[in-house]
Amino acid sequence: MWIGILIASNFNWSSHSKAVHEAQSSFEDPPVHPSELPVSTQQLLADQESPFVAVAEKVSPAVVNISAEKTVERRGLNDYFPFEDFFRRFFGEIPERRFPQTQKTKSLGSGFIFRKDGYVLTNNHVVAGADNILVKLPDGSQYEAKVVGLDKDTDIAVLKIEAGTDLPTIEFGDSDSLRVGEWVMAIGNPFPQLGLDRTVTVGVVSAKGRSNLSFGPEDTPNYQNYIQTDASINPGNSGGPLVNIKGQVIGINSAITNPTGMSFNIGIGFAIPINLAKWVIPDLVEKGKVSRGFLGIIFQKIDNNTADALDLPSAEGVLVRSVQPDTPADKAGIKIGDVITEFNGHKVRDGEKFRMVVAEAGPGQEVTLGIVRAGKKLIKKLTLADREKFISGTERELPAKEKTENWLGLEVATCTKALAAQFNVRFQPGVIVLSVERGSPAEQSRFMEGDIITKMSNQEIENIDDYKKAAKSLTDREKPILFFVSRDGETLFIAVKP
Repeated sequence: MWIGILIASNFNWSSHSKAVHEAQSSFEDPPVHPSELPVSTQQLLADQESPFVAVAEKVSPAVVNISAEKTVERRGLNDYFPFEDFFRRFFGEIPERRFPQTQKTKSLGSGFIFRKDGYVLTNNHVVAGADNILVKLPDGSQYEAKVVGLDKDTDIAVLKIEAGTDLPTIEFGDSDSLRVGEWVMAIGNPFPQLGLDRTVTVGVVSAKGRSNLSFGPEDTPNYQNYIQTDASINPGNSGGPLVNIKGQVIGINSAITNPTGMSFNIGIGFAIPINLAKWVIPDLVEKGKVSRGFLGIIFQKIDNNTADALDLPSAEGVLVRSVQPDTPADKAGIKIGDVITEFNGHKVRDGEKFRMVVAEAGPGQEVTLGIVRAGKKLIKKLTLADREKFISGTERELPAKEKTENWLGLEVATCTKALAAQFNVRFQPGVIVLSVERGSPAEQSRFMEGDIITKMSNQEIENIDDYKKAAKSLTDREKPILFFVSRDGETLFIAVKP
């Protein structure tokens, strides 16, 4: 600013010449009256705010505040007393606890009414474990709410309030038809301690189908298909609606990401697609929980190297890493290394969507799997089990971190019980990775010390001689090599180029 003033001061702009005045006048057109604008432009100016205003007015009456009171454990002084040894040595005991063992906390969030008889949709993490839940309507009236159903796997909860009258609701839209770049509006109660009730923010759909997101060990849903938006979502917005320009809810505001660790929005927010909620709501209302189909496998995505190593035409499908005993997959003869390419006649292209369709098929449903085993196509029929009856998380897809280029940079030896103990891993015949050269392709491929290689390109590896023999037998130096690696008791598939 000061530089600009100085420059202007250095030129005598107050004594304009005729040429200067003429030049200025050529750029100073007279103001245009709105009536002189094209009809389409006039209409745009007249209507430019009405879509957002109309949506906010339509949706806001059904958006509610939620206050959930919880009883949580509070650590006593003994739990973190820094001078325990000192006091025991000189006084024989530690000072008594000075704090109560439990305390009341409040979780504040948002929600919205989706049935006129008082059914409210919100996030599981807002109300889970609550002793008392209070729902406040836009008119200021408050009601105690009861939990109808909770689903931690999708972070969705249904509440019920008794208002004694019909309540305003929000219409459900179709999140599957949502397009990136489409306008959306988030409504909720950010920073409720500041009293910022029913705040409206506007943005666009930044992306769809976001998965493999982590919100902490307790709050990360198993089933993820998030809508990403830059509409401002802040603490207290959780459970509120994300609506389209028609005023239809297409998502449930759920989380934000911020690399700085601060709890405010930087333009990256996530909402649960309403179509996922449409699927779980009936179960939550009728049974209080969600029943899901279950195969009994752990699988991973297939990258291009793995597809080449398995002679697959494309990097589609999922690769079976583990089969849980006495599950539908086990009984149907699914094996480690099988590639599932079809589910009920539909191609499997995305791992997260595959998990969704298996879950949505439901327990007791007979399904057909198309698989590829050693280059041969097979069809397997099986009846899905109830996921709840098996170990939680068995079927979770693990992130595909095995991005590899070649297998150089590995120092290996025959795995012995002594070496296994040294690396604190369970003994298994094979070769154990002693070290991984820094900056080598092996390090880039995410090999780790203590990994046990049990198979290479379908050749069993029980010792260092088998390993060397398998390496020497490679004929196609351009084709990726598939390693079977045991890590933490599970099998990993790592495909690398030589």
